[in-house]
Amino acid sequence: MDENIQGGNQPFDLSELTGFQFGPAWARKGAETSIKIPASYTREPRGERKPGRKQGGERPFNRSNREQGGKPHMQKGRDRRREQPQKELPQPAEGYRVELRPCNTILEVFTKEIQKQKRAHSLLDLARVVMAAKDRYDLVFMKQEGGSTLIRSTKGDGACWMTEAEAVSYMWDAPWFSEFYTTEQVEIEAPKGTFTAIATCSMGGEVIGPVNWHGYQATLMNLYRSKYAGMPLEVFKNRINLDKSEEAVAAWLETAKHKTVWKPTREGAEDTVLEDTRAVEADFLANGYAKVYETTDKVFINGATARQVLSPGLAAHQAILSDKTRRSPQMLIPNLCHGLARHHMPIYKWQGKHYTGPSRVRTIPADTVLADRMVSIVEWCKANSGKKVEAMFAELSGVASGTPEAMEAYAPYTNDMIWLLEQGFIVVTADNSIWYPKGELAPVPTPVQQGRPQGKGKRKPAKKGDKKQQVAPKTEAAPAPGPVAEPAAEEASVADEQA
Repeated sequence: MDENIQGGNQPFDLSELTGFQFGPAWARKGAETSIKIPASYTREPRGERKPGRKQGGERPFNRSNREQGGKPHMQKGRDRRREQPQKELPQPAEGYRVELRPCNTILEVFTKEIQKQKRAHSLLDLARVVMAAKDRYDLVFMKQEGGSTLIRSTKGDGACWMTEAEAVSYMWDAPWFSEFYTTEQVEIEAPKGTFTAIATCSMGGEVIGPVNWHGYQATLMNLYRSKYAGMPLEVFKNRINLDKSEEAVAAWLETAKHKTVWKPTREGAEDTVLEDTRAVEADFLANGYAKVYETTDKVFINGATARQVLSPGLAAHQAILSDKTRRSPQMLIPNLCHGLARHHMPIYKWQGKHYTGPSRVRTIPADTVLADRMVSIVEWCKANSGKKVEAMFAELSGVASGTPEAMEAYAPYTNDMIWLLEQGFIVVTADNSIWYPKGELAPVPTPVQQGRPQGKGKRKPAKKGDKKQQVAPKTEAAPAPGPVAEPAAEEASVADEQA
C-alpha cells in the first residue's frame, strides 16, 4: 500500500489551515498584523453579567443545604456525576505496531506555505498544528507476530475490523447497505396471546416485544448482533426496560402485523426473499463480502474516523495514542521529520530544536559577491541578530513602519531579503525575528541517510600528481548575539508507540 494513501479516503477540509498566517506582515500585502479572535471565544467583559445571575456571581442559597452538611449546587453536581458511570475504553488490541503520522495533505500545506512565506518554523509548533485537528493525522497499524489480519472496507467509509463477524455485523449500519439489499414490509397475522409488558432498549429506543412472545429471543438477539455487538451481552440485556402501559401494548400489536423482509439487488436474485437477519448476513457473506472488504497487514486509519466503524481494540489504540500525542506533541517530531523530508523540505537543528524552512541555513561563501543593499541587510543582521524585520526595514530605508511611504520604501529590501532567505544566508523565524546564523547548521539525517553505510575501511593512498582537495575558507563568525549553529544529533528511528 502506498504510504501516502490516507485512511478512509475521506475529504479534507483544510481551508482554515491554509489560511493560517505563516508569513510575516511584510510578506502579506493588505494583511492585518493583529490576530482576530472569533466571537465564540471572546470573554465576557468585566463589569457585565449574564441575565439571571446576581452581581458578583452569587447563587441563591437554601439554608437546608447547610443543615445537610453540603454546599449548595456543588454537592448536587457531585452526586449527578457519580450517578453517570464513565464509559470504559476497551483494551488496545495486541499484535500490532501502531504509529501516529501527519497526513500527506497537511505536509503538502506546510511545504507550500513555508516555501511561499520564507519563514523557518519549529517542528514542535508544526506538530501542535497537526494535533489541533483529528483529520490532520493518521494512525498506521502494522500487523506483528500474533496479530490478526486487518479487514479494511474499500467503500471509503474508513471501516476496519479484526474479525469477519464484526465486518458482517457492520453491514446493517453501513452507508452502502442499500447497494446490496432493499427493505420491504409485508403483512402477517397478528400474534395471539395475552401480552402485558413490552420490552424496549433504553439505549436506542428500539421496541423488542413482549417477553412471553415466541419471537422475543430471536428479536432480542437480532438487535444485539446488528447494533450492540461491541458490548457484552449481559450489559446489553441489563439495558432492556419494560413498558406495561396499555398504549405500548396496543402500539406493538399494530406493528406486529407487519414483518420486515429483505431482497438482494444483484442481478438474478431480485425474487429472493430473506426473512430474518441471519439469512441476510449469510447471503452477504456469500455474495457481497468480497466486494466490500480486503484483508491487509497494514492500514492507515485517519484520526477523525468514528469509533463505531472500528474494532474496539483498534479504536482503543486510536483514542489512547491520539490523546497521548496531543498532550505531548514532541512525540510526533520524528515522523514529522520523515514526512517533510519526503517533500524535500530541509530539516536542521538549531539550539537544540528541530526547524524547517525555505532552505538549509549556511554561511556565505568567501568568494560570494553581494549587491550593496544585500550587504547592508547582512551587516545589519550581524549587528542586530534576533531583532524584528520591521526594525531592519525602518533603519535601512529611513522610513518608519506604518507610514504610507513604508511599503514602497521597503519593497527593494524585501526582494533582496527574500533572495538571501532562499540561499539560507539569513533566517526569519515564525515570530518575525531575523537572524544571522553563526556557522553552518547540519541537516537532520533522513531514514535513507541513516541506513547508508559509513565506510570504515582505510583510505586509498593518493596517486602521485593528484592535487590536494581545496577547501573554501569559512566566513568569519560575527560577534553579534544570535542562534549558534549546532551539528544535528542523530535522529532515532520512529518509536513503536503502543498505546
